[in-house]
Amino acid sequence: MKKLIYAVAFTLAFTSSVDAVFASGKLGDFSASHLMKSAAIPNTTYAIDATHKFEVHVQGKPLAGLTINLPEGVSIDKGIEVENQSGQKIPTTVSINEQKATVAFSQPIDPETKLSISMKGVNTTGYSDETWQYQVYAKKVGFTEEIPLGIAQIQTYR
Repeated sequence: MKKLIYAVAFTLAFTSSVDAVFASGKLGDFSASHLMKSAAIPNTTYAIDATHKFEVHVQGKPLAGLTINLPEGVSIDKGIEVENQSGQKIPTTVSINEQKATVAFSQPIDPETKLSISMKGVNTTGYSDETWQYQVYAKKVGFTEEIPLGIAQIQTYR
């Protein structure tokens, strides 16, 4: 019985120390950049020159660049374009080598900016329903290592 009381007391103490801002959903309440929506246009598996896109919400330190690991069987033939939430194109330098794409921004991207990353001319080897998973990493100003942002999942259908 004592163990149960201690476990409950510890759990209550721990959960009460977690800030409520994590659950509020307001801009600026979470201090790390993260991935948001993702989509394929068109979203058919057999589409030639499709566009795969996802969004990044920049928070915390400014963003200097992104690295995108391409899944096996995916190629990007027409480059990568980046726009902010107002639809303005962001100047970038893009390099695509085998299964890795690197996007460097000409100017650091300020926090509270939402970026739309469009990978143009995507060709895939799949002929059935596929979920393509792109591992995305951020290069933050003042950091030497890349920070994993997560996996952008793109669903395609027959």
